[in-house]
Amino acid sequence: MSSAADPQPTSQGPLIFGGARAGAAGSAEGPAAPQPRSLKAQPARLEQALQRLLPPAPGPVFPRARRLYFDKYPLEGLPADLDAAPVPGRFRTFVLRETTSERPEGVVATRVHELALVHWQAPQTNEDDYRIYLQQQWQLNPEALVLEPESWFREGGAWARVTLPGADPAPAAAAPDSSP
Repeated sequence: MSSAADPQPTSQGPLIFGGARAGAAGSAEGPAAPQPRSLKAQPARLEQALQRLLPPAPGPVFPRARRLYFDKYPLEGLPADLDAAPVPGRFRTFVLRETTSERPEGVVATRVHELALVHWQAPQTNEDDYRIYLQQQWQLNPEALVLEPESWFREGGAWARVTLPGADPAPAAAAPDSSP
């Protein structure tokens, strides 16, 4: 018999990670930060990278800070560690689009829909290079891969938008003159 907090298979989307129950008691400093836990079987390397990336991320109530965090910190590891490597990696992977929600059982879940795969500090390469890296590094075959014309965040290099299998469609952009 499983409890509500046990991982449950889902067909809701590509990468789903749950955390602690909302409102769970924590340490003297305050509530415990959600600890990611897989709710769906995913490639192990990608799951481990997301489990390292998500806990220190700003919460979804701070969307601008959360977006900056995901633009700065790649799934492969800390930028300083990657830059200091004897042979720096050619690509870096960033969470581009995700949604976070609280499930009925009180588990906070994050769904990753798109990744940004950056050809680090380099000009655009071909689509096959991106696909090979995704398969070798993360065991992923993207649903869609689009080469983007502009450079990644803070001139990080050329990049491709990677839509994960089963991802929700991107929301339509709001008209600039519309109000909430």
